[in-house]
Amino acid sequence: MKTLKKLLFPVILAALAAYLFFNAYTQRSVASFLWAFSVALMAVAALTSFLRNSVITTISIVVTLAIAETALGYLPALIAKKPDSGINTAKDKSIFAYFDSAQTYNTPAYWHLGQFGSQPKPGVFTAKKIASNGDVLYDTIFSIGPDGFRVTPKYGDKQSHRINFLGDSFTFGEGVADDETMAYYVGDLVNTHKQSVEKWVPLEVKNYGIHGWGIHQGLAVLQSDLDTKANLNVVLTAPWHASRVGCADFFSLGSPKYQLQADGLVKRDGYCRSFGWVEHSPKALRGLITSSKVFNLIQDSLLVTSDQDKQLEIYLGVLNTIAAESKRRGEDLVVGFIKADDQWFVGTYNNEKVLAAIKGMGINVIDMTLADKNELLARNYYIHELDKHPTGAANLARAKLLMNNIAK
Repeated sequence: MKTLKKLLFPVILAALAAYLFFNAYTQRSVASFLWAFSVALMAVAALTSFLRNSVITTISIVVTLAIAETALGYLPALIAKKPDSGINTAKDKSIFAYFDSAQTYNTPAYWHLGQFGSQPKPGVFTAKKIASNGDVLYDTIFSIGPDGFRVTPKYGDKQSHRINFLGDSFTFGEGVADDETMAYYVGDLVNTHKQSVEKWVPLEVKNYGIHGWGIHQGLAVLQSDLDTKANLNVVLTAPWHASRVGCADFFSLGSPKYQLQADGLVKRDGYCRSFGWVEHSPKALRGLITSSKVFNLIQDSLLVTSDQDKQLEIYLGVLNTIAAESKRRGEDLVVGFIKADDQWFVGTYNNEKVLAAIKGMGINVIDMTLADKNELLARNYYIHELDKHPTGAANLARAKLLMNNIAK
């Protein structure tokens, strides 16, 4: 009877720990995992006196972390992220967009952590986004090549010229078909002689844009071992890439991190929002660590450039370095600049100041906003009020702007 009574409390603790471990697994909760671990240690301490002092010390540390993790879960304002580009501009904020449950884009089957951060896996993926009021924002296919980038067409066996397109989801073609991206339209305009730039025929186009990327990933692509040799590099960018370059956006986790140098160029400095050992740890452990509210707070405190002016200075440094890298390789560079909404700026910069700074670096830059202000963009140039990614019409218009610039 005494033995039974002695075991009862540890068994109850073990059962509670098992439940908390299960909850941590199903809910992806780091707080539950820490509570489970601490309760499991309590069960061990109740059963045996072996190393009890060390176990009690460990329990104290784990409980402290569990309390902090739980508290931060109830204080989302402390780790809230500012929206980066105003993708949702709908006047009725009660309407929201979501991905269809049957689609395969934006699922674990689509994403993996590559050398440049989050990147698609090779394959053909369905992409369908729906509004809560029943509107279909888009319903299309994304074809990803063996190198993890969107497939672009080939024209003939040998292309004499090549253009690299660097950027984010605008460059990738979020919400549009493979034959409606800016890269596709440029290849089509040139190779089918719809645009008079005969010296570029035949032309190969390569789309290095990925959802959520920034120009820092474009720089990393150019500096990588990939075959990126080209005649022209085209960077499609907007000021809101600055928060990604500064590692401020949560989805920049694992992307290349750069530090601004005294000469106005940038130098690689590890990974955004993380430490090297985290990026190279097993997937399950990495997922647990990066889901932690405590770890997120550490990220925001130590690993993020939160001042917008400083973010923009690094952003301009990245563009300057892309220009230097292109020049070193004997390649031309064109920057397609898309203005941010005026209200996006909270520091001393504005669209005009950023644009002037880019021109001041001697970079060939084209205003590709397609409107005097981004807020005044014509309705046919974006997918939906809930998603301002460019339509095929916008991509075609920007392709023509680029080719007119090249023709000159």
